[in-house]
Amino acid sequence: MSLAVERGWDAVTTRQIAARAEANQALIHYHFRSKEALLHAAFDLALRGMIEAPVQALLAAPDFADGTAGMIRVLGSMDDSSPEMLFTVEALSRAARDETIRRSMAGLLGEVRSAVAERIRIGQRSGELRPELDPEATATALGAMFDGLGLHLLIDRSIDVERTALAVAALLGPASTRREVGP
Repeated sequence: MSLAVERGWDAVTTRQIAARAEANQALIHYHFRSKEALLHAAFDLALRGMIEAPVQALLAAPDFADGTAGMIRVLGSMDDSSPEMLFTVEALSRAARDETIRRSMAGLLGEVRSAVAERIRIGQRSGELRPELDPEATATALGAMFDGLGLHLLIDRSIDVERTALAVAALLGPASTRREVGP
């Protein structure tokens, strides 16, 4: 995977991958059938690796609002120039035209949404979160917000991550701790 990450989706060849792995090129074709299948597997591993820490920050926190703030902090600390990030962004841009990437991403996003929805249900049972929240729809909206924030951070590193984390935590915290805004 590291060679694909270093060189990029289109630039890497199975010959280069085999040489780096000190393996016969035929083994790649035997196990993966094609360079594309190998790169799809590499993308899946890279994407899962990249989202693991932010999702764990959200799910492991004792308080959902603090967990969302933690997730934002982790997103803000990610190295946007790392080969893994660049490879993942390159592969994500292919999702509109590549059904395998789209299915892989949809499956992974579905897993994350399910885990977040379950965390929301736990928060509702404990009284931490409002009972009228639709866990699945809220998980979908939060996922889209985090994806969008990740894109903003990738493009504009001047974003104040801590202020953003605190603002989102305030939105999701208990109603009794929210401050009124406006007249």
